[in-house]
Amino acid sequence: MTVNKVGQNENTHLSTIVKSTALGTAAGYSLKYLWPVTKQENDFNPRTVINYCRKVTNKNCISEFKSRKQMTPAQDMFVKMIENEDKIKKDAFTFKNITAKVKALGGEDSSAGKEFRNIIRYVNESSKNMTRKFATAYHIMLKFKRPAVPFLVAGAGAGFLAGFAHNVMKDDFIA
Repeated sequence: MTVNKVGQNENTHLSTIVKSTALGTAAGYSLKYLWPVTKQENDFNPRTVINYCRKVTNKNCISEFKSRKQMTPAQDMFVKMIENEDKIKKDAFTFKNITAKVKALGGEDSSAGKEFRNIIRYVNESSKNMTRKFATAYHIMLKFKRPAVPFLVAGAGAGFLAGFAHNVMKDDFIA
């Protein structure tokens, strides 16, 4: 038989269950943000984000070039390539079209051709970084808009069962 001091009986069976249920509820709420995004929650086409980021990067680059007093031939070619309305815009960044633009600027070895390739490389890298940031923000938003109730109920239930099991398996009973 276990002997306890007077006033040492704060850890009752009920308080164990309440504490474990509260901890389970907190764990369930944190699981809302830690649980990976499922296909059912992800209802957005990633190509849309990629295309939007490319358009924004292209517009930023064009506005930067137009703000200068005089554009180089490569910068002028890039602006004309993006702003060309008669051609289908999805063909602007194809390998064949870029190679043709470089040849028109003087070939791969010319300074204008190298500058044009660097502009294309810079725009692609900038849009890739922006897409990565948008994807991260989108996943955080998806986790934020999840309903919290299922995670809270599951966590509280697991905590309650853990506290109940702890009380059942306790071996020091007060007589």
